[in-house]
Amino acid sequence: MSKAERQQQMRSIMTRERLIQSTLDEIFEVGYHAATTQEIAARANVSRGALLHHFPARADIVLAAMEELLEDGTRQIRAVADEVQSGKISLEGFVEFLWQLFSGRFFYLSLEMITEARNDPELCERMIPVVKRFHQVLDGIWSEFCDPQKRPPQQARIILNLTLCLVRGMGVQTVLRPDPGYYRELIEAWKALLPQLIDGPTGDLIFAGENGSR
Repeated sequence: MSKAERQQQMRSIMTRERLIQSTLDEIFEVGYHAATTQEIAARANVSRGALLHHFPARADIVLAAMEELLEDGTRQIRAVADEVQSGKISLEGFVEFLWQLFSGRFFYLSLEMITEARNDPELCERMIPVVKRFHQVLDGIWSEFCDPQKRPPQQARIILNLTLCLVRGMGVQTVLRPDPGYYRELIEAWKALLPQLIDGPTGDLIFAGENGSR
């Protein structure tokens, strides 16, 4: 490949990345339906023709944006989980991180796209594998999160997915219930409970009779 070809390839990659980020920014600021391809192209400072070259249909760029969003979320979760395992961040700090993630930009963007997919069968069909990969990666992270001698992988996944469902559900509530004190009480309660699930009698009671081999 010649130097000119490499430069052209690099420009193409950078344009694609800029379009994806502009899509996320536009959806976050104005909502899914108001985020037109024309406005996305203008935000990315490219022509609409350049956008259509990379993403022939609106669903194509939305799907690419969803993939980028979830991959970024996965990277953040893995990095913080690793810091918990190394002792740099406490378990309580991990809960706080998840709450911030699922009550901010990451969550609201994913909520916009998930809501739209519910009423768009084609988009839903294309998004399901993307979201499935996201959760498969998370399950791997969760499996490594707990001491396997205390909580085998299946139990670890249940405990951490409970945490994820809690903060995700609270994130939905924030749309129509802007009450920080209410959520703070719930988060503090979960911070107190989670260690008992991971390495305490509460978890032992919940998983009594399981061999953890599933």
